[in-house]
Amino acid sequence: MPSLRLLLYVAILCSSPLVASAGDITALTQSTFKANRGVVLLQVNWGRKWPCGKFENAQIEALTFTQWPPAASTPVVLSLETPSRLMVDNSFVPYALVVAPGQYALSGYDVKAAHSKTDVGHFHATTADLIKDGKPLGGTFSVSPGEIVYIGHFGLDCKFNPIPWRYYVEGRDEFERYVSGFRKKFPFAKDTPVQYRLFSTKMLGEEYGLENPTVK
Repeated sequence: MPSLRLLLYVAILCSSPLVASAGDITALTQSTFKANRGVVLLQVNWGRKWPCGKFENAQIEALTFTQWPPAASTPVVLSLETPSRLMVDNSFVPYALVVAPGQYALSGYDVKAAHSKTDVGHFHATTADLIKDGKPLGGTFSVSPGEIVYIGHFGLDCKFNPIPWRYYVEGRDEFERYVSGFRKKFPFAKDTPVQYRLFSTKMLGEEYGLENPTVK
């Protein structure tokens, strides 16, 4: 598996636009920042990785998380898609999303893999692959009302077939720098503690945590 050490992307966090989702998921703004909601911080690298395993290149095109177990007949879905299938940089894009509180399970992903310009395929995973017998095999994250939670950086692992992989900011000092960058971008949230609570998975990453996971 790839190294789990990841350089901090504070400059990207402070400068890149955030993508809003519909319904119960919205981009963090001063007006959407509410005590009965949670805030999830993550980053996704939508760029092509050259090479990737036996492929010329590969890239993540979509990640989907579903509230699990569903709190209602229509569960909340957090769906992230690449901003472009052609013009994407090989760098991490930050997201700060206001979501309904609860636990969310990875319920789908789409990775495009190319042997050449004319030989392109996809590695798909759906709810049927990632949630079986009521167990979220792909992994989960959770957020409570009023919490701000960092769940990790998502990129590709290319050791075998290309799959999404959860990386992370490593160490307390780096996490404090990450939080400082976030608070410069969103000063209205500066008095709310930020939790280091990674997307928990055995399939798409390795377990990691901080002894002191809260930056006040």
